[in-house]
Amino acid sequence: MSLSNSRSWIEENRTLLFTLLFLFSLVVRFVTAEYLDLGGDNATKWMEAHRLAEGMGVSYWYNHSMRWAINLPLAGLIKLFGPHPTLVYLLPFTMASLASLCIGLIGEKIHSLKLGIAASMLTTLLPLMTLTGSQLWPGVFELGWTAIMTWLVLVWIDKRAAWILTLAGICFFLGWGARITELYMYPGIVLLIWLPTKDFKAVVLFTAVSAGLCFAEWGWFWWDSGNPMGRLGILNETRGNHQDLPITFTKYLMQFTELKKLKGLLPVTILTLIAGAFALGEKDNRVKGIAALYLGHMVLILYMISGISPLKIALPFGSRYWPEAAPYGLLLLLWYLFKIKEKQPRTGVTLIAILFIAFTSFTVKKIPPTNSVTQMARDYDLIRPVLAEDKPIMMIYEPWQPNFIENILIQTFTGKRKRRSRLDREIHLDMRRNQQRIAALYLEDLHRFEQVKTVPLVRVEKHVYILPSSTYTGSEKSAAVSTFGRKLHAATLPDSNQ
Repeated sequence: MSLSNSRSWIEENRTLLFTLLFLFSLVVRFVTAEYLDLGGDNATKWMEAHRLAEGMGVSYWYNHSMRWAINLPLAGLIKLFGPHPTLVYLLPFTMASLASLCIGLIGEKIHSLKLGIAASMLTTLLPLMTLTGSQLWPGVFELGWTAIMTWLVLVWIDKRAAWILTLAGICFFLGWGARITELYMYPGIVLLIWLPTKDFKAVVLFTAVSAGLCFAEWGWFWWDSGNPMGRLGILNETRGNHQDLPITFTKYLMQFTELKKLKGLLPVTILTLIAGAFALGEKDNRVKGIAALYLGHMVLILYMISGISPLKIALPFGSRYWPEAAPYGLLLLLWYLFKIKEKQPRTGVTLIAILFIAFTSFTVKKIPPTNSVTQMARDYDLIRPVLAEDKPIMMIYEPWQPNFIENILIQTFTGKRKRRSRLDREIHLDMRRNQQRIAALYLEDLHRFEQVKTVPLVRVEKHVYILPSSTYTGSEKSAAVSTFGRKLHAATLPDSNQ
């Protein structure tokens, strides 16, 4: 087949290719999914959504219950299909895959179908997506809605239909409904609208739609919660003591060093930032807008403040926040690699191949030894009746759990598992978090949630605790065993665990 025929085949089967990219992302998300994280974000959102589905309303307004763009769709799924916890994965899988699809469409718009396909696949294979794309974290919802919004703006640039820009404003609002840091995308998206068109009315329309909806939401939260600041006020009241927010001026200036938390992805991140900086000088104003979207988000996520006296950052930077904007940086990096490929084909192809091989290797390494979705289904079948019958559960903490590859090596060669040392208070905290996760996911009677969530645990030894029944005396045998770590969990019967 000639090169021209190859191009023709790709273009003729464009719809099929993008469909396959979406399905590819779903498969990768399923295979690499991590078990629902120990942190409170996931368990509390599931419980709040379960309450909504049962018509009980939210427990009270706080940072997790007010994220309606996550909780309402999840409540709808529970209402339709029942409270099976594997439904947790449906939303992040879908939002992550929609994001990958839209990044591909964006790449096609600003360069070519081949660049779009490469950008979509690289977004799917981003190693951090194994966690971000399988949790109820707001980041994956921001990622999805921002990608759809960005693609709609690029479509609007070609068609200039007001309804398309209105849809983009609605997408911004839905991202805001997941987390208010969607605001960090606003400067970049406005520049993407303005730079290629110089259409001030379009900027006003997009701002009016998105701000109008956010204003209406603020009014509703004020009316319902009594807080005149709406969600911002609720967040400020319920976020905790903010001990991690005060910062010295010197450390504030050095916030860029927090990028080290990205660890092995730091070199790629630096390359994307360099690509973004160079893209600001490109003739194509759409590319400039994409660069502004990426760089603007990175600056704000690192340097946005929530107070001046004393100086406070708005949000401590962590590796979970880069994936929200990373696809745009990867897109710009590929833009330049494709330009290198046009002038020096061998060099360009080699660099692109290295990037894909690295991402694929890291992603494969993150595949858990047992699929998390099927494991959660098994755990539900085992733990649900134990909780319903009010029987005790033994919890065993594993400080280190192997991934798919490590598990094969252990079974093949050593047969031994490593055990990382942790302090007693750290283990106890993780035990409490696992207790909350078990109560939220596997307890059918919502009226017992607070009881099961807060009952004092019984320490057996450093890594073993008992989640007691309401009548626990100390001699009652555990009806199930919950073996868990940060990433994995497995429920077994006591005999099978011995």
